[in-house]
Amino acid sequence: MLILSGAPAASDFRLAKLLAIVRDRVPGVIALDSRYLHFVDLAREIDPHEHEVLEALLRYGPAAPKAAAAGDALIVVPRFGTVSPWSSKATDIAHVCGLEAVRRIERGIAWYVTAAQPLDELDWRALGECLHDRMTESVLRDAAAAGELFAHASPKKLSTVPLLSRGRPALEDANVELGLALSGDE
Repeated sequence: MLILSGAPAASDFRLAKLLAIVRDRVPGVIALDSRYLHFVDLAREIDPHEHEVLEALLRYGPAAPKAAAAGDALIVVPRFGTVSPWSSKATDIAHVCGLEAVRRIERGIAWYVTAAQPLDELDWRALGECLHDRMTESVLRDAAAAGELFAHASPKKLSTVPLLSRGRPALEDANVELGLALSGDE
């Protein structure tokens, strides 16, 4: 898997708004920054020309500042086991541009967090809850773990939820067991 950093994923206005939300949950956070990360699943190593074409395709949006983003990263990627609409289109475009070695491209966001003191696991979990949509995204602490985006699993056996016989408790159990991420009102 090839990982390429891209443009800032959030405007200064959005970062300020998110920082206020994050500080309500984790008061020690001082600053927040973001960058798009592109994860590329390759069938083979690409040559320098193909690499240039791929980088040109993934260079969009505002230019990234010269200085690297500061802080520890929290990576938000599409939910494992799914293919995002962005991925489908980006992969098609790569193939049209002659990049047949590209199996798939996915995009995530690296949220760079600067804190006054080291954050513990509960803090990181709270940050993740503020910075991702649990229905459609997964949170990682290491970009290399994004390789799971490209894992192919065997289909699971069909199962049913006994709503008629067990009612709401059956749906609540299925929500936990299947990772549906349904809220109480859903």
